[in-house]
Amino acid sequence: MNLGRREFARSVSFRWIVSYAVILCIPVILSIIIYSQTRGIVQFEIERASSAMLHQVKYIVEGELQQMESLATQLSIHPEVRSLLATPVNESAYQIYKMKQELNKLLSTNDFIKDIYVYSKPLQSVLSSETYVKARLFYEMKHQTQTFTYEDWVELITQDQSGSYVLIPVENQGKFAYTPTYIRSLPIQTGGDTSGKLLIPLNTEKIMTMLANIDWVKQGQVFIMDTNGQILIRNTEEGTIEPSSYKAWTEHRSGAFTDSFQGIKSMITIESSDITGWKYISVFPTNVFWERAEAIRTMNILGLLLCFAIGGAVIYYFARKNYDPVRQLVNVFSRSSLRENRPDLDEYTFIRRSVLETIRERDDINNKHVQQLLVLQNYYLGRLLKGQTDRNVPLKELAKVHNLPWTTDHFAVLLFYIDSNEGDINDLALSQFIVSNIVKDTVGRHLTIHFADVDGMLAAVINIDPDRTEQWKEDIEDDLAQAYEFISFRYKLRFTSVGSELQIGLNGVHQAFLQALEAQEYRMVLGEGMLIWYGDIKPSESSYFFTVNDQMILINYLKADEFEKAKHMIDNVIQHAFQKEMSHEIAKCVLLDVATTLIKTIPDQDQAGIAWDEWRPLKRLLSCSTKMEFRQELLDIFDRVCHVIRSKQNGQTSAGIGEKVTKFVEENFSDKNLSVSLIGDQFRLTPQYVSRLFREQMGQVGLHDFISQTRVEAAKVLLLEGASIDDTAARVGFASSHAFIRVFKKYEGITPGKYKMIQ
Repeated sequence: MNLGRREFARSVSFRWIVSYAVILCIPVILSIIIYSQTRGIVQFEIERASSAMLHQVKYIVEGELQQMESLATQLSIHPEVRSLLATPVNESAYQIYKMKQELNKLLSTNDFIKDIYVYSKPLQSVLSSETYVKARLFYEMKHQTQTFTYEDWVELITQDQSGSYVLIPVENQGKFAYTPTYIRSLPIQTGGDTSGKLLIPLNTEKIMTMLANIDWVKQGQVFIMDTNGQILIRNTEEGTIEPSSYKAWTEHRSGAFTDSFQGIKSMITIESSDITGWKYISVFPTNVFWERAEAIRTMNILGLLLCFAIGGAVIYYFARKNYDPVRQLVNVFSRSSLRENRPDLDEYTFIRRSVLETIRERDDINNKHVQQLLVLQNYYLGRLLKGQTDRNVPLKELAKVHNLPWTTDHFAVLLFYIDSNEGDINDLALSQFIVSNIVKDTVGRHLTIHFADVDGMLAAVINIDPDRTEQWKEDIEDDLAQAYEFISFRYKLRFTSVGSELQIGLNGVHQAFLQALEAQEYRMVLGEGMLIWYGDIKPSESSYFFTVNDQMILINYLKADEFEKAKHMIDNVIQHAFQKEMSHEIAKCVLLDVATTLIKTIPDQDQAGIAWDEWRPLKRLLSCSTKMEFRQELLDIFDRVCHVIRSKQNGQTSAGIGEKVTKFVEENFSDKNLSVSLIGDQFRLTPQYVSRLFREQMGQVGLHDFISQTRVEAAKVLLLEGASIDDTAARVGFASSHAFIRVFKKYEGITPGKYKMIQ
């Protein structure tokens, strides 16, 4: 792979190396994930072991504490203790001796406690297993330090205590150490004055010895914290601990987490007691339990480096081996200028584009050949249909030159006229392309058919096998019916086909084209959406049948307001005009004459503005090509003319409309459907016009108010006769009693009920 740096960066060999490297990275990533999971498992096991150790320490300590508290309870009810607390000022030496013996006996049975102090308030003395002295002297012997004054001691032994633990300095072999001490008021009775105190210092050396027996405690620290957040016991005496270092421990109950302790990242595990509320805390630097994992991590890293080294060599070998065939293919296509024009291409893209370029060039040549052949065919067929070709050339030679698979000399011609279901055709060429291809697929199953564009008209030349000369028309009709159904449904297009008779030889193609052109004139008679054959039409002589007398009859019908008879006469004329034997030119003239006659009935002052300028009847009629189009346009003109005539008649007969409307309302006010619209329909006037005429002629309120007032006056009569409101509303034409009450109050100022009461 002797490639430059830039060429190598875009080469497929670079992609292979990257792909192989990605594959190599998969096991590497998996090993890293496994290693990280192993770290998590190790950490979890360490946390669980630490939690188990703390749980064991908590179990032992709480067991000893329960025994100690049980011992304190026994002492509180011991007769000797009660006697000591109740002794007058002159105490008994024998009693003191017996009590000391009892305390020594109790100490010998429980090595978890350091000593037992009994303070007698009446005697102001303290009794322990070793001595019996005054309270102040006892303080000086056992507790006197610079930080713990006598006042602190007095306050401690005089306060009421129900059983709690405090840290006080205790002398031990000439040294003072703050020792957790259980303190309790004596006697236990609640609500009474206390006569003494019981103090039991814990044997912290015993607890330290117990913690020292645990192997890995030596590498960390263990603390016992009371409910007040005060550290009672720790497994080491080295250094002091600032409260800020362990303040956050009070917020945790149980569990393990990683935090910084005295500037060292440590794993902290906390176990809380449900009995005493104390917390047992172990603190181990994280590097302690990761020391053993260093060897595994080192081996893992060495293994990964070895994998990269061996994998890199294998990747290079296979990339070079696989690149040789690609390089040979590039050399094959190196003659192409594509590589020089696009230097950023890699080998695969270069090969693919070179192959595609070759295929594209071949397809372009084939497409150009096919297009040229189609143009040549279309040109030749157009000239053949118009009779402008040399007919002396043999049929087989012409078919071979123009690639026309003609095998016989029997021909027929079809012409297609295309229209859209949704209006005008926007793209005639596209519509012709759709129709020609679909018809060719259907008709081509039985006959050989070729299409050509002749002066914007779609024409088809059909070559018919002699064996099918008896049924070729039926085959074409069936195939065109299928094509018409598919095209109208899928493309919303419709077409009309006209066809010639069977002709022989190339000379007959032109004759067939002329027959098809003549047959297409009869689309106006037979309509669209069907196949018209030249042999089915019988042109004959005809005369102009719409006479002057017919014109006068039509005009008289319109002037006499006999519009139905006029419409029936127009239908008869249209039916007569579109008979097969009628000349098309005469039919068009007759229909134009009918339209002109209709417009003549309009008054002269309205003809120019309405009929000729606005309607444009002649232009619309001349654009029609079928019987349905002619009939639709003529009836539209007829309706417009009838509307103008009726408007003039209504205007002339509206002089006395006010009295007629008044009489009509007085006769029909009880009809719930009575309205201004109903009155307009009755007198053939618009609602607005009849209302305006009524106001102008009667000089009263509007027609709607007149109807309401008429109903209210009739309702007043019925109410005075004792009719109910609901019955009255229904009898005078209101749809509901609510509407009746609203209208009655509007015109009378009071409701119908009050009107009945007043009257």
